[in-house]
Amino acid sequence: MKIQLIIIALFYSFLQIGISQEITVSEEVTLRSDQSYSIIGKFNEKTLLYRDKGTEFEIQAFNNELLGLSWTKELELDKKRPVVLDVFGLEEYFYVIYKYKHKGSSVIKVHKYNEAANLVDSTMVYNFGKRFYSPDPEILLSEDKSKVLLYHTEYFAKIEVSIFDLSKMEQMWSKEFEPRDLNFGADFYQMLVDNEGGMHMVLNRENERLKKEKPHHFEFIYQPPTEGKAPITKIPLEGKLSYDAYFKIDNLNRRIIGGGMHSEKNKGRTQGYYFMSVPFGGTAENTLSFYNFELPFMEQLVDKKTKVTKGLFDVGIQDIVIRKDGGVVIICEQLKDFERATGATNSSTTPTRSYFTSRESGRYSVDHYYEDLFLFSVHPTGDHHWEEILHKKQFSQDDDAAFSSFFLAKTSRKLRLIYNDEIRNENTVSEYIIKGDGEFDRNSILNTASQDLRLRFRESKQVAYNEIIVPSERKSRLKLVRMTF
Repeated sequence: MKIQLIIIALFYSFLQIGISQEITVSEEVTLRSDQSYSIIGKFNEKTLLYRDKGTEFEIQAFNNELLGLSWTKELELDKKRPVVLDVFGLEEYFYVIYKYKHKGSSVIKVHKYNEAANLVDSTMVYNFGKRFYSPDPEILLSEDKSKVLLYHTEYFAKIEVSIFDLSKMEQMWSKEFEPRDLNFGADFYQMLVDNEGGMHMVLNRENERLKKEKPHHFEFIYQPPTEGKAPITKIPLEGKLSYDAYFKIDNLNRRIIGGGMHSEKNKGRTQGYYFMSVPFGGTAENTLSFYNFELPFMEQLVDKKTKVTKGLFDVGIQDIVIRKDGGVVIICEQLKDFERATGATNSSTTPTRSYFTSRESGRYSVDHYYEDLFLFSVHPTGDHHWEEILHKKQFSQDDDAAFSSFFLAKTSRKLRLIYNDEIRNENTVSEYIIKGDGEFDRNSILNTASQDLRLRFRESKQVAYNEIIVPSERKSRLKLVRMTF
């Protein structure tokens, strides 16, 4: 495949691969004083980047033609120690949610900006009042990004929830929940918000070991956007334990869709997957089905010396994709973090890591393994459709696996799983293209040799059906890489 590289001025580069894929690389920006950054999205042919410098908050705009830097603008937030919680785009606007102190109270506020980073609207989202500490709420977005859910746990028993409507820039409702006999660390599993502004709290009950008197089950607490008591739906796992699970909202069919991996006796290994479909508030029948991995399938995911008769381990569900008919594609990945001593220690013993021990001391190193992907497609009835294994092998050290795993780009007909073949400076970027029937192709997209790129695919943003923006970070320098398919 012919690769042509054209360098324009000192900073711009443009890479064209074949006739179907186009790569554009921005000029670099320095990140020495940045605490974080995120790609907001594309607005009127400009890609917006948010940069958090601790006491300063900036928006940078890159033009569409060559991803050249067009302008930089500092955001003006409240002066009392503002902390930005989230930044995201919706249609022609982007929003900044942050907290700050006002007369001793912790306040959550949202700013609405246009494409030129000019303030359009501003309002308070929630006031926590005066407390001994500053609450740090979690923030979730609905699928259409029109609703924002904030939740905070008070003393690991009470959960404060507030729903905000971005389209109207006003709070929809706020409520405190105290689930029965809640062991927060063991029971609380996931929080979800639908496009209507309803809350869905998922509790994972009795998932420690098999108990006949207290069997493992999920509880779904639904708070509709209107006033009313939150109904609870209980789904027993039919004598099985959950090795891993992941839930999403199916707004089209008004259901919670779950994909999980189950264990027969303990959570050390998984013997198969399960599919769950639960209507909002338990207003219709639930769907729950189980599928056991077959031995030939499991043998492809482990080395030949490992016996897999008892199931798979070191695997996890990374995402689920909801089909239009209510079925799903469950995306799983082999992953493992291995911590090892690197300093001068007694070779006959493994040192105990205490609260005061840090990796910066040089005594510990972490190896990250992100390997094969395996996918399952499930019909809305719960029937198994197809399964596929997508081979890859990623290894890195002490980088928090920032360059590992994959990015999922979706279209109405295909899924693209894009990833680094190897975690090193000179690397090949590849993709798997999966069709609805499970057939797939594997392609090489880009070779980063001599291009000074290290791509962080998990922080990427899909800005069009055929376009993604990927951050590349190396030696405190950031570039944006646009991939058009």
